[in-house]
Amino acid sequence: MLNYFRLFFDLCLFRQPAANVPKSDTLLLVTAGTAIISGAINAVPDYRVSGALLVSTIQVLFFALIIGVALFLRRRRERWVQTTTGIYGAITILQLITIPLSGWHARLLTPDLSGMSLTVPLIAIAGISIWTLAVTASILRQAMQIPVIAAVLIIIGSQALLLMLVFVIATPIVGTL
Repeated sequence: MLNYFRLFFDLCLFRQPAANVPKSDTLLLVTAGTAIISGAINAVPDYRVSGALLVSTIQVLFFALIIGVALFLRRRRERWVQTTTGIYGAITILQLITIPLSGWHARLLTPDLSGMSLTVPLIAIAGISIWTLAVTASILRQAMQIPVIAAVLIIIGSQALLLMLVFVIATPIVGTL
């Protein structure tokens, strides 16, 4: 297990190629599950636990679909398990880093503040978000064998579609959970 953690950590630091991720359905399910859980933990301040789990699950499944379609269009379908596993594993590590930062940010806020308050942990979270974009784009670029800008555009486009999906479809459902 520690070897997998090290592999995903190295993916985050661009020290390992995505091709080194094992092609394993079991590992894919484990990384998808951990991505859902870590994403839900990060979403809990904005949603109830059940809503956070729903939103996080939608994100993971939607991202799997986008990766699958993109690889299918590039005729690299056989790379889906490795690519998705690598992205889920790397995203999980980066989400785990943001959990204490989110708590730190929340402790720095006072109840009388309205709107968003810029804090050191919030800046760090923004930096990790950019880092996440770079890591996922790097993994996708390697899998699809496309220029990095194309991978970045795919990731940004899928995130924009995902936000619309969550706001349009999931928000009314999540509000009742």
